[in-house]
Amino acid sequence: MNQNQKFIIGVDIGGTWIRVAICTQELYEENIKTKVVNTPKEHKFSISNSVVTMISELLSENNLNKDQILGIGLACAGPLDMVTGEVFNNANLGFREIPIKQPIQEKFPDIPIYLINDCNAAVLGVHYFEASEDEKENLVYITVSTGIGGGAIVNGHLLIGKDGNAAEVGHGLVEPRSNLQCNCGAYGCWEVYSSGTGVMRRTLEAINEGNLNADILMKLVENDTSKITAKEVFQAAREGDELSEKIVDQFIFYMKVGIGLVNNFYDCTAVYFGGAMMKDKAQILPPIIEQFEKNPIIFTVNHPPKLKATIYREDIGLRGALALIKYKTENSPILDML
Repeated sequence: MNQNQKFIIGVDIGGTWIRVAICTQELYEENIKTKVVNTPKEHKFSISNSVVTMISELLSENNLNKDQILGIGLACAGPLDMVTGEVFNNANLGFREIPIKQPIQEKFPDIPIYLINDCNAAVLGVHYFEASEDEKENLVYITVSTGIGGGAIVNGHLLIGKDGNAAEVGHGLVEPRSNLQCNCGAYGCWEVYSSGTGVMRRTLEAINEGNLNADILMKLVENDTSKITAKEVFQAAREGDELSEKIVDQFIFYMKVGIGLVNNFYDCTAVYFGGAMMKDKAQILPPIIEQFEKNPIIFTVNHPPKLKATIYREDIGLRGALALIKYKTENSPILDML
C-alpha cells in the first residue's frame, strides 16, 4: 500500500464475531484487507481490547502509520448510547453495559471515531456497494443472525434516533401474549421467533415437551441436544423432521409479521437481508417473497418492497462501517442526521 495514501478503518462488532477492515478511501474492492475473531466476552473491556489489537495488527502488516487513517467506523450491536459511546441493555455481547468507543479512542487519540449501530452501518453498506439507484432513497437492511436488527434509509437520510437506535426492529413485539422471553428481558420479541438463538431455544423447549417427532434432528446431532443450532434445525426440516418443520414454519410466519411491520413504518422500496440465517435463504426467502407478491395485505398496508439477500452476507456490516467514514469525509447528505 502507498505510504502517501489515506485509509479508512471499519469495525463490525456482533454477538459472535468481530470483523475489522482497512481500505483506501476510494473503497476499491481489491484494497479491502480484513481480520476476523470470535467476540470475546470475558469482561467489559474484552471487546475494545480485541478491536485495538486487530487495528494495530492491520496497520503493522500493511506498513501504515496512524496519521494515514482518515477515521474509524465503529459498528456495534446495540442498543447504543452514542453520547457516552457505550452499549446498554445488550442481549448478545455478554454484558448489559459495555464501554466501546472511549477505550479505543484512548489508543488512537488523533483519529476520528464514529460509533453507529451495526445494522445502521449495514444499510449504508448496502446503499454504497449494492443497492440499485431506484432503491437507494428508501432502503431497509435486516440482519437475521444471533439476534435480529435493522437499519433504515428514508427519503435519502439514514434514520438515527435520539440514541442511535431508530431501527431496533428485532425487539418489536410480534406476539403480545407470548410466554417466550427475549434476551433483552421482554416477552414476544421478533428476535425470540426468527433469530438463530430463538430457533435453538424454541427447538430445545419443544423437544422437552415431547409432543412432536424429532427423530431426524436427534440423529443429526447424535442424540446430543447441546449440538443443536439453527443450522441443524433447518437441515432436519429439509429432511422432513416433524418438530423442525414446525419451528421453521413459525420462523417464516414471524418473518412475515416483522417485515410487514417494517414496511408499514418505513414504506421502503427494498429490504435486504443478511446474517448467518441467510445461509438457509433457499428455505426462508421464497415463501416470504411469494407472500408479499401475491397477498401482502395480510401483513402490510403499504405497497410491498422488493425482498433480497445481500450478496455480501456477513461482511455487509463491515463494509457499512467503511462506507460510514467515506460518506463522512465527503459530507454526504445521507448522514445529515448523524
